[in-house]
Amino acid sequence: MSQKAIREFDGKAMLAAWLKRFTEFKNYEGTFVQVSPESAVFDQLVKSNAWLTTSKLVVKPDQLIKRRGKSGLILLNADWEAVTKWISARMNKQVEVEKVPGVLTHFLVEPFVPHAGSDEYYICLQTKKTGDEVLFYHAGGVDVGDVDSKASRLHVPVGTLPTTEQITEKLLQQIPEKRRAVVASYIRSLCRFSDELHFSYLEINPLS
Repeated sequence: MSQKAIREFDGKAMLAAWLKRFTEFKNYEGTFVQVSPESAVFDQLVKSNAWLTTSKLVVKPDQLIKRRGKSGLILLNADWEAVTKWISARMNKQVEVEKVPGVLTHFLVEPFVPHAGSDEYYICLQTKKTGDEVLFYHAGGVDVGDVDSKASRLHVPVGTLPTTEQITEKLLQQIPEKRRAVVASYIRSLCRFSDELHFSYLEINPLS
């Protein structure tokens, strides 16, 4: 099966456009912008995205780099002026992440949402020969570590979707009971999204 990696910006744009079709959660509007060498005219971005100057923000490279937090490549809880300075200092500059060199050219900016570390979960949907596999770990975030060895797993046979009951029983026993219904519903919606848009791999860390 052929596969193509996409940027986080494009994945979130697809979620914003499609997820409402698969879930009762209708309030994900997709508030984020991508900054590239072609779009790095900061005044122009503000004109069409006024929230950039009224919200606390998160900025990070958007080019398939894993463990950005561990590599010091995320700026949290910053205002727009700090974000523009942070991007300008790194745009078209070479960095090395886990011994892999590359030039930073694309950045993702979105609102900063305060939350506790205990509220960060990890989820991954991946295609296998006999169906899809959902991995969930209750302690996501920058220190998630080796999820393959510790995540809970749910096998989803070809042509089926998991029920919220199956998701809750197999994946969510280590999160607060009051959150299980909403998280189970969201994971089921992600399964529909992934299946109908033919994703072979979808990872969210953190899901908070």
